[in-house]
Amino acid sequence: MALSAQDKILYVANKLGLSTLGQMQGSTGAVYDVDTDISGQIFSSASRHQNPGVTNITENQFEVNEALLVEAISFYVKNEAGNVLNFQSVYGSNAVLVFDLIIGNKRTMKDTPVFAAGTPYTFANTGQRTIASGVDVVTALSPRNQIFMEGAGILIPPQVQWYVDYRIFDVVTGATISATDTTNIGCYLFGTRVLLNFNTSI
Repeated sequence: MALSAQDKILYVANKLGLSTLGQMQGSTGAVYDVDTDISGQIFSSASRHQNPGVTNITENQFEVNEALLVEAISFYVKNEAGNVLNFQSVYGSNAVLVFDLIIGNKRTMKDTPVFAAGTPYTFANTGQRTIASGVDVVTALSPRNQIFMEGAGILIPPQVQWYVDYRIFDVVTGATISATDTTNIGCYLFGTRVLLNFNTSI
């Protein structure tokens, strides 16, 4: 029998000795950040950003009674103006993004490929559009997020730092593709998040 998201969270919490986690409420949650330094790491410098257009976290670790069970992972590309771009239109149709998810000092995902990239609006269904002569024309009705990883099922526990290492490769030649100076790669982690339940905690 498969463990539910809540069971996984409680199991890890019990192993960590966090006995109050069972009194907390679970809800859908997401964190995102952009590698504005072109360093190949995302979330590690989130505290420097403090900008909701770039990140929605102030540090890359959760508070004492806070955790996130990651169920979907997405990557996206932003330009200097803050616009979200199609990953393959920037890096080419042969580009693949390979990433590691590091929690604490452990690589919980290693050399994991994502063959296309999405946007922070991962589950929005707005499609592709163009503006011709001032007229907004929808050219394709498809989800903004082209391909993302689903069902990761990895828990980021409280008070443990995490970050994502990424590289971009050409799948035909195997060559490393350098990040451009005019665009930045972002990452979006979506899943079940637990927060303090003030009804039982106060």
